Amino acid sequence: MKRSTAKTARLGLSVAAAAGLIMTMATSASAASVFSIGHGAGSCPSGFVCLWSEGNFIEGKFVNYAKFGSFGSNQNVGDMGKLKRDPGGDKGMQDITSSVLNNTGSGICFYEHNNYGGLEFRIGPGEHWPSLPSWINDKISSFKYC
Repeated sequence: MKRSTAKTARLGLSVAAAAGLIMTMATSASAASVFSIGHGAGSCPSGFVCLWSEGNFIEGKFVNYAKFGSFGSNQNVGDMGKLKRDPGGDKGMQDITSSVLNNTGSGICFYEHNNYGGLEFRIGPGEHWPSLPSWINDKISSFKYC
């Protein structure tokens, strides 16, 4: 009987430890960014806001060896020009976005200037724009959940 109780206790501790690990992973899920997500609306991960430098969700080529052609994030981004994938390489999506997709359950506001200033373009949950209106096309510098 002691053996069975010891096994049950170990099993109970194992289950509790596993549950704790799962809870830690679930609550510590960090914000993430994805660079060069590829072509097409289907390349935007669930729960992310995605931007492409070309219309119709096309990933453009690097611009001036400093900007990438597509980007996705599950967090607010206050300065699209300061995004970096690696220390010595490409950075940013500042003022080059031509199509966007909101793959989240919240509204997203895109802004003309860094730190959420200037003209605002708002889209709803699940909304996608293969071609941005001319007044905001190639002018997005920041975005946030709104």
